Amino acid sequence: MKHIDAVTLENLKNKLITQKEKLELLLQRVKEESPANDGARLNDNASPDADASEEVMLIQTEVMDDTLEASLKRIEDALKRIEDKTYGIDKNTGELIPVARLEIDPTADTCV
Repeated sequence: MKHIDAVTLENLKNKLITQKEKLELLLQRVKEESPANDGARLNDNASPDADASEEVMLIQTEVMDDTLEASLKRIEDALKRIEDKTYGIDKNTGELIPVARLEIDPTADTCV
């Protein structure tokens, strides 16, 4: 991390924390609004078309949930690397990740 000055590192960390907070809120909303959490739907007599539409919504919710969880994991991993003082080092090669790349994607763990 010696190639990243303290101010830049703090800015990247703050950016990660802000992204994490936004993702956590969004993930909470997705889970709360999921059709799977609607107990009334279990006892309804919906038409097959409505059932199919509901199934699509469930799949979309699952995909969104998985995508948000993966993004959250990348952020948490980046914050852990900052804590471990391995942030900015390519996990495969050990090379330094360019600061410009980290500024674009602060979760980057490889040079490319």
